[in-house]
Amino acid sequence: MNPEKKDPKKELTVKDLLSAISETEYPQYILEALSRIQRWMQDTLNAPADQGMDPVTAMFEDNGEVDIERLFERLESLEQYFDLIPNTRRPEGRPDVVVVSMNPPDYESGVRTAIDYAALFNRSNCKRVWVISDTFIFEDTMRYAAHVDALASQGIVLRFVLVTPWGWVEIPLSGATASSQQFLWHNPFRSGGTNG
Repeated sequence: MNPEKKDPKKELTVKDLLSAISETEYPQYILEALSRIQRWMQDTLNAPADQGMDPVTAMFEDNGEVDIERLFERLESLEQYFDLIPNTRRPEGRPDVVVVSMNPPDYESGVRTAIDYAALFNRSNCKRVWVISDTFIFEDTMRYAAHVDALASQGIVLRFVLVTPWGWVEIPLSGATASSQQFLWHNPFRSGGTNG
C-alpha cells in the first residue's frame, strides 16, 4: 500500500471541521427537550377528546388558552444541561440556552430574548442558543439576521427549531449560519429512525 495515499474515511474536510466547530449535531438533551415539547403539544391537541369534547367546542373553552406551565414543568429536569428561558429563577449561565417561544404573539420577543441573553446577559459563557418555537415568521426573522451573524462572529450560535406535534426542523436565521442539516425534517414518531 502506498504510504502517501490518504484514507478517505480518515480525511477531515473543511465542512466536517466547520460542522464540528459549530456543533451542528444535536445534543441528546436538546433532542429530549424537543420530544417533551412534542408530547406536550400532542397532549394539548388530544385533551378535548380525552375530556369528551369536540375540538371546535374546546377552542372556546378557557378562551383557547393552553397550559404552558405544564410544558415548563416537563422541561424543568433538563435544566442541569441548559438555561431555560423564560423562567422564574435566574439562569445559571450555562453554555447552552433554550428559549421556548410557543405562542405566535411571543415569537418576535422569543428571538429578541435569545439575542439579548446571548449578547448581554451571558456573553462570557454562552455558546449556543436554541430558540424552540411553534411559529416561524420570515418578516420578523429578517430583522435579526445581522444580529445572528454578529453573534456567530463572536462564537455564539443561535439555532432556531420549528416544532410541531408531528416533527421538527431547524431553520437558519441567516445565510451565513445555514447548513444542509438544518433543512432535514425530524419525525421521531415514524418507525425506522429520526429523520423523515
